[in-house]
Amino acid sequence: MLGKIVSFLKNRRIRWYEPKRAALHEQCPCCDYLSLPERGADLICPICFWEDDGQDLDNVDVPSGPNHAITLRQGRNNFHSFGACEKEMVKYVIPDHERSKFTHQPRHL
Repeated sequence: MLGKIVSFLKNRRIRWYEPKRAALHEQCPCCDYLSLPERGADLICPICFWEDDGQDLDNVDVPSGPNHAITLRQGRNNFHSFGACEKEMVKYVIPDHERSKFTHQPRHL
């Protein structure tokens, strides 16, 4: 049985996710930049590193599983405080000077 599992894992093909639209037209619920090709597809925002699970401002206090159970409100506050949805993600976000390539449409809670 273990041999079959190992064989399956060795021979499976990796399928890359291809967004339906390559252009960045969707607003990240955490940082409010237009940084996502589509919403709710578990894509990671390059600006704040929020994983978009489809949650939006109507559910800001619901813990987000893909984002280590922090709430969207906490992620937004973190982004305003130190530039990422979580402290550990600061090293992965794009530098401040590159954010100007993206449109920012701030929303307030």
